[in-house]
Parts: sequence; C-alpha cells; structure tokens
Amino acid sequence: MIFWKRVQQAINDLWYLRSVTVGKPVETQELANRIARESTVSPADTHAVLRALPAIMADFMKESRAIHLEGLGWFRYTTVSAGNGVATKDEVSSDQITGLRVQFTPDRTRNMSGGYTRALIADEGVSFMEWLGKPDDETQIPDDEDGDEGVTENPLG
Repeated sequence: MIFWKRVQQAINDLWYLRSVTVGKPVETQELANRIARESTVSPADTHAVLRALPAIMADFMKESRAIHLEGLGWFRYTTVSAGNGVATKDEVSSDQITGLRVQFTPDRTRNMSGGYTRALIADEGVSFMEWLGKPDDETQIPDDEDGDEGVTENPLG
C-alpha cells in the first residue's frame, strides 16, 4: 500500500498530492537478510557486499564511468555549476563546478501491454490510500543541510 497526503504549496496556494513514507527505513541488514533468504548466500556475506557497494561504485564513477546494476538501473555523476554561464567557450573551466550529484535512471522493461515498466515500480498489486496518520509517524529521511537531497560536499575545494 502506498500512502499519500494532501499538501498546500505556499508559493501558489494550490493543493497537491504527495507520497508519504512511513515507519522505519529498511536498513542494510534487513536487505541482506531478505536477499539471503532468497538465495544461497549467507546474511553476513550479503551484508558485507552491500556495505562495500557504495565505495566501489564511487571509485568507478570518479573515473567518469557510469554504473549499471541490471534490473535496477544506472548511476552516474552530474556536476553542479556556479553562476549563469559564461559568454565564450574559452571561459568555461572546472572552476565553475561547485558540487556533484548522483543521477539515478531506473532500468525499464517492456510489459505485456507494450508499454514500459521502470525498475522498482511494481506492475501489479499496488494500491493507494490517503495517509491519515500524524506527521510524526512519517519516515524521517535525512536531507543535506541546505535541504537539497543528493548533493554531496564539494570535493573539489
């Protein structure tokens, strides 16, 4: 069941639907335990692989390579640039880069109706229900200090 709630935007005073995550986030160990139950790998081995994955992915991406996890999707770095651009090609330099983001693009597969289904999106069995709980019951996912998820500290200076 996917929960949603009604949210009024301050900028235009209009109401929108927003998805809500509830409960505790699924942590690495819980993922490892589930994967181990569905494979021949022990929970400890699975957990070790999952813990190593982010650093190894970052090492490859630092070489300007994209990462493709089959059935999941693609990960790559994108840059955040300062300012509004420059007038000439010669003025473009790495000094304009203020940070990095990780871009994720989910894999997609053709479904029976001829359309596409994105990875992590269930083909069937998804239902939606309005969230009537308290805001305190929602999952709190940490943001960066400026509230811009996905932006890393500037590793360039």
